[in-house]
Amino acid sequence: MQWFETPEHLVNESLGSDRATCFRSSSVEENEIVMRAILLTGFAALSTLFGGWLALRARKHIHLLLGFGAGVLLGATFFDLLPEAIEAAGQGGWTSREILALTVVGFLIFYLGQRFLALQRCPHDDCGPDRHVGRMSALGLIAHSSIDGASIAASTMISWRMGLIVAVGIIVHDITDGLNTILLVTRGGSASRKDLVFLVADAIAPIVGGTVVVLSGLASHHLALILGVTSGFFLFTAIGDLLPDAHRRSPGFGVSAAALGGVLFIGIAVRLASISF
Repeated sequence: MQWFETPEHLVNESLGSDRATCFRSSSVEENEIVMRAILLTGFAALSTLFGGWLALRARKHIHLLLGFGAGVLLGATFFDLLPEAIEAAGQGGWTSREILALTVVGFLIFYLGQRFLALQRCPHDDCGPDRHVGRMSALGLIAHSSIDGASIAASTMISWRMGLIVAVGIIVHDITDGLNTILLVTRGGSASRKDLVFLVADAIAPIVGGTVVVLSGLASHHLALILGVTSGFFLFTAIGDLLPDAHRRSPGFGVSAAALGGVLFIGIAVRLASISF
């Protein structure tokens, strides 16, 4: 029997081909994550613009939208965001207590931030039509929208399903961001070109925030820390911002029904996503 040895240069070529294939596969996967993050943050941008349009054109049913958005954020937090963040954090040696502590930190950061903006806007509970102060407050919303985009990207880098669920909550919420941006800069008056610039900046901010997170290449357990803070932000936005605003606009039961509908909607979405993905 005659044995034949594979020439060394052929072995090296084969190994090089395998490495190139792995590299191309990794590059394709990274490109898919980037495109998904850009797609989802793009939808968030469109929802912000839609919210601005609502503020200018259709205010009759805004209270129901606010209630539904609050329910979506609550459901996304407890049905998907926190469980996934705790699971991903375990890969880096973080405990569930530490993730929940970050949730509290996120809640307090956004609570204190809102109180600061409120005091800047109405230091003596006298909210007169001051567009300059309103525009300063709108800058806070723009920074907040960039964090929305970062949260979408961080979720997408962990899994496409999770990114989709988080994006749904943020997309619904960003409608109110666009709404609030216009209300702040116009003070109930007609919108000028400068006011529309603030709306466009608020719409672009999620894309910028998401791009920064994607390009940073963070590990999944580091992304989980961002999601822990995002959970606190979702909770505060739902119970400290959207629901009070909705009930102030309409004290009836419609807001509560819309909130329950939002919770059920995101619960079903998470269940279907877990089966599909």
